[in-house]
Amino acid sequence: MPAPTSVAARAEALLLELDRLIRERDRAHAIAAAHAAVTGGSLTIPQLYALVLVPLMRLTGARWHAGEEEVWEEHFTTAVVRTIVESLYAEVAARAAEPSGRTIVLAAPAEEYHDLGLRMLADRFQLAGYTVHFLGAALPLDEVVSAARELAADVVVLSASTHFHRLRLREYADSLRAALPGCEVWVGGPAFAHGHSDWSDTEVPDIAELLGDLEAEE
Repeated sequence: MPAPTSVAARAEALLLELDRLIRERDRAHAIAAAHAAVTGGSLTIPQLYALVLVPLMRLTGARWHAGEEEVWEEHFTTAVVRTIVESLYAEVAARAAEPSGRTIVLAAPAEEYHDLGLRMLADRFQLAGYTVHFLGAALPLDEVVSAARELAADVVVLSASTHFHRLRLREYADSLRAALPGCEVWVGGPAFAHGHSDWSDTEVPDIAELLGDLEAEE
């Protein structure tokens, strides 16, 4: 069978392959397949993240919600995906654009423990030339303020995984904005997947449009 010729087809094929390998608990070959797609030129790193790894995590979450997977299985998939992302960092650093002069801090706020999507976003910003500081999950407000000041951040990006966390994020983001005049505060994550009522377009930017890093090279 000939190899898929379009980015969408290659991404779909890899998604199916990774899903199969992970369900077979073949961590090593799943990681190798993702690396081969990037180093072999089949997909760019942003395409791998946005078109393969994020949909894979959504698929896993949907199976868990439907009772088709146990919690440990969802955690296993998350661990494999995180390993893929972390192991690609040397490629990210090597492929990063010239520095743009913009510094960005990414963090999940207090009581938000899902940060894998934010971690992938950090790499996409670095590839686009930003100076990136990824701070991880569950960070108290005062710590984000301290980091943003110390690191001279132009932008702080926050994420929310559920509607509950989205509601709590409003006060957090407003407090952050008040403490950091001149610093942009952006929000995103699964909680904003179906719209962002009560949030402005400048607060919830279209990342794909902003970065312009997913253009298909047929």
